[in-house]
Amino acid sequence: MGHARIQTDMGADFIDKLLREYGVKYTQLFGIQKGYRNESHPLALSSGKKLNLILYKSEPGILPRIKAANKVSNYLFAQGFPTRQMIDERIIRLRSKSTVKYGALYSYLPGETIPWEAYTMAHIKLLGKTMSDMHDTLKQLPKTGVPLVADEYEQIIDHMQRYFAQRTVLEAIGAKLGLQINLRSIPRLRAMVRNTKQLTGQQVLHMDFVRGNILFSNNSELSISGILDFEKTSYGHPYFDIARTLAFLLVDCKYKTEEKIRKYFLQSGYIKRGKSTYGDIILPGDTESFFERLVTLFLLYDFYKFLRHNPYESLEQNEHFVRTKNILISRHSLASFDRIYTRV
Repeated sequence: MGHARIQTDMGADFIDKLLREYGVKYTQLFGIQKGYRNESHPLALSSGKKLNLILYKSEPGILPRIKAANKVSNYLFAQGFPTRQMIDERIIRLRSKSTVKYGALYSYLPGETIPWEAYTMAHIKLLGKTMSDMHDTLKQLPKTGVPLVADEYEQIIDHMQRYFAQRTVLEAIGAKLGLQINLRSIPRLRAMVRNTKQLTGQQVLHMDFVRGNILFSNNSELSISGILDFEKTSYGHPYFDIARTLAFLLVDCKYKTEEKIRKYFLQSGYIKRGKSTYGDIILPGDTESFFERLVTLFLLYDFYKFLRHNPYESLEQNEHFVRTKNILISRHSLASFDRIYTRV
């Protein structure tokens, strides 16, 4: 795959320069859509066809992630999944005096995201089925160029451990949020993640199969019209992928009980309707199981990100933070390992 270079000052006309490099003449640019590691610039051609120009954020190691994301997305597209396909194999390198960014041109995926709280039983079942079918297909894709999910989350846990080990952080969490962190649980989570490298059945995963990356069609028949943002794609046991999405659903589907969410997503969607064979997930929520500890890890990671990116004083007004906090408290009252945090 080639890497063309464009010298640009990152001004208002750099989109035009980039599209000229691809030989694309457009008639309209639509609103920018922000992603975790990218921003999308949908555009229309004179023929009426739409394309999507994606610019990636500047960060260390972003180019290998782009290549891995393209590899997985292109593979799924070839197997009939609604994922982005590269229109041009080149990844453009954008340079200025202070930064380097990358861009690539893709097919356009129609549809829209909807709030988790608006998800019906049918939406959640369809999520489970689609993830299951995706996992079944990705079993055939070689892991070359795709990072190990266990390595990535060992690093994440290390970051969390250093953060929570700071005395000023612990004092602020106690004083401002009425919470106390038990640091002994974090190394145990790290050991659990490290041990997953020995599990059988590992394969390429999406690892960001969440609301903002799922498009639903506007047709009368419910369907997923787009699976976006494979920049977190990793190699590991499918439980990582399943647990990550379930953690989001438990927090965001506030009008549905945990029992219903599990039934719709896991039993009715992933296991019953999907093609994957990972059917031994414990539906009631055995918090001592490997799968449930992964759910806890993802909830804790979200809790950590809330703390890192928001003033503590404002967090109790954030409904998603409150729900994440309360779910963690309720889960760890039943856990076999030390509770991650409790009310002071």
